[in-house]
Amino acid sequence: MRSRVDGARRLAELVLRATALAALAALLWRAMRPPSAAGADVARGDLGTALARWTAAPPTEMRAVFDATPDPLTRDWLRALAAAGSPVRWSASRPLGAAAVIAEPSAEPYGATRVRLAAGRGEPVTIGDGAGVIDTLPNGGGMELELAAVSGGVRAAGATFAATTIARDSALLRPVLVIGAAGWEAKFTIAALEERGWRVAARLRVAPGVEVTQGPLGAIDTARYSAVVALDSTAAPLAGAIARFVRDGGGAVLAGSAARLGAVAPIAPGGVGRRVPGVAGAVASATPRAGLPAFVITPLASDAVALESREGAAVVAARRVAAGRALQSGYDDTWRWRMAGGDGAVVAHREWWSQLVAGVAYAPLLARSSTAHAVVDEAPRAALVAALGPPSAFDARLAPRRDAARTTRILFTLVVASLLLEWSSRRFRGAR
Repeated sequence: MRSRVDGARRLAELVLRATALAALAALLWRAMRPPSAAGADVARGDLGTALARWTAAPPTEMRAVFDATPDPLTRDWLRALAAAGSPVRWSASRPLGAAAVIAEPSAEPYGATRVRLAAGRGEPVTIGDGAGVIDTLPNGGGMELELAAVSGGVRAAGATFAATTIARDSALLRPVLVIGAAGWEAKFTIAALEERGWRVAARLRVAPGVEVTQGPLGAIDTARYSAVVALDSTAAPLAGAIARFVRDGGGAVLAGSAARLGAVAPIAPGGVGRRVPGVAGAVASATPRAGLPAFVITPLASDAVALESREGAAVVAARRVAAGRALQSGYDDTWRWRMAGGDGAVVAHREWWSQLVAGVAYAPLLARSSTAHAVVDEAPRAALVAALGPPSAFDARLAPRRDAARTTRILFTLVVASLLLEWSSRRFRGAR
C-alpha cells in the first residue's frame, strides 16, 4: 500500500513535469512566433540591448531617454528603425549641450588648420586632438584656433556631448602678384609675404614704360595666381584684368589709392576718401597702425564689411564680388610700421599682410584620400534633432522596459530545474 508521502511525492513530480512541459511550450512559442509589435517600449542610458530588441521585434512606439547626445551609430540606427515604420520619440534626463566644431585648412602657405568651435554657455568644454588636450573653455562659448599641426581628429567634449571633426581638405595656393611703384612700400610688402612663405610675382614700375619684374608672369587668372595686390595707381593698365580676375573667383587687395582706378572701382568695397594723418609716435606703441596715415573708405558699399576703423570711418573693408573677394586697405605707407615700430614690428607687419592676402586668396580645396571614410559628428545635438525630430515630453514610467533575453533565461532555468527535481525525486524513491 502506498503511503501518503509517496502519493504527495508523485503529485509533486507530476506538477514539476507539467511545469517543465509548460515552460518548454512557452520557449517553443517564443521561438516560432513572428515578431509582433507590443506597446510603447522605453530605453534609458546605453541603448545597445534595446536597439537589438527593437530590431527583432519592433514595438508600436520606441522611446529613448538620453543622458548625453548619442553617437552617430546609435542615432543612425534609431533613424533606420523609424524609417521602417515604428515611431521614435526621445527626451533627455538632463539638458543636452549644443555644440559644433569644424576644422578647415587655412589659406596661408605654412599649412595650418583653423579650428572653429561654438558651444552653449554654462557647460565646460575641452578641445583636443589625438595627441591630447589643446585648450578648454570653462563656461562654453566660442573659440577659434589656428594649429600648425593636427594629430588625427579634433574633439570638443562636454558633460553631455562629444563633437568630432577632421581636416578633410588641404588648400592649393598659387603665387601672389604684387603690382606697384618701386619703393619702400613695394619692397617691404614683398618681403613680408615671402618671409611668411608666399610665392610672390611682382611688376614694379621704376619709370614710365620701364618695369622690374619677378617670378612667374602672364595673364592674370586663377590658374596662375591666388591673389593680386595693387599698391597704388601704377596698376591702372591692368585694372580691367584685375576686376575680371576677382569676378572669376580670385582675390584682390587694393591698397592706398588703387581703389580709385576706373575698372577697379566697381569691385572695391568703397570709395577713396580723404587722407587722415597718423598719430605722432603711435607707430612704436601697442596700436602701431594708428600712427600710419590712411585714406578713409567712403562711401562704404552696402554689401561691404568694415574690418578696421579710425574716428568712425572705415580704413580696411572687404566684400564679395561674384565668385571672388576684394579687400581695400587705406594704408599706403605700412613700411614705416616695419621700420620704426617696436621689437615685434617686423613679425606683426609680416602677419598683417599675410592675413590680408589669405582673407581674399583663391585657394581651391583638395580632398585628402586618407579621410574619405572617416566618421565625424560635427554638431551632435543638431544631428539628433535632424534625424529624430525635436525632443518629446513623455512619462518614461508609463511603459516599463521589457527584456526578451531575460524572459528566455528564466524559462530555460525553469525547464532545467523542474526536470532535475523530478528526476531526483524519482531516483530517491527507486522509480525509473
